[in-house]
Amino acid sequence: MEPTQIGRLDLTKTDRRNANSLPAAMRQLSPDLQRKTMLVQRRYGSREQCMAKLNPDAQLYAGRNSERAILGDAPTLGLLRVTYGENFPTMWLLPQIFDLVVYSNSRGTLNEQQATFLATAIAQEYGYLKVSELLLFFYQFKLGKYGHFYGVVDPMRITEALGDFIDERNKVIDKHRKEQEEAELLRDEQNSHGITGEEWCRMNGMPQFTDALDLAMYSWKCEDFISFIVKFINSLNQAVQIWQRQDA
Repeated sequence: MEPTQIGRLDLTKTDRRNANSLPAAMRQLSPDLQRKTMLVQRRYGSREQCMAKLNPDAQLYAGRNSERAILGDAPTLGLLRVTYGENFPTMWLLPQIFDLVVYSNSRGTLNEQQATFLATAIAQEYGYLKVSELLLFFYQFKLGKYGHFYGVVDPMRITEALGDFIDERNKVIDKHRKEQEEAELLRDEQNSHGITGEEWCRMNGMPQFTDALDLAMYSWKCEDFISFIVKFINSLNQAVQIWQRQDA
């Protein structure tokens, strides 16, 4: 089952009315956080529905869209905790961990206590990670990107691999941020050196025609109308080329 993505949604009138009926604990949240929790509930439904939509099969979707898994706007573990309760991130991580254990087909396996501690520790230490990022991590672990278990499932191998994943994840985010900053600087530079069509005509001694009558009046005053037409066409072509470069 592929996970449903959280898009940039706006609250409907019904959502705003429902905000008044939120549990007391949620009404104490900031308006922005209330909005985010309501969007998660609208997109993923109840706790059970969210668990079903974000089951281990969703790792395949994250693997096919690795950049979006990191740069997208899926909810974080921390947001899921606020939305569905304190233990929800741990309960969501447990199936992901057990699925990895089954996939590895190791002789030694994690017991319930080990798995619960591992899931709780990840939820506690990495609440800033999006569920899509963790789905991508488990997908890549299965591909052998972070080594493999040597006969026995080692919880520390999983946490070490998660640290490696986070280093790679941070590089992707830094690269994306740098590209955005460079694009913004380029736009600012173009805007600072750019001129409007009217400014260009004024700088080149061309009239600012507002209608056909202005053009007719000007052409009548010209001693050499043909020369004027040639000059006007050439100037117009140059102006179009400048506008096209500014829009590129």
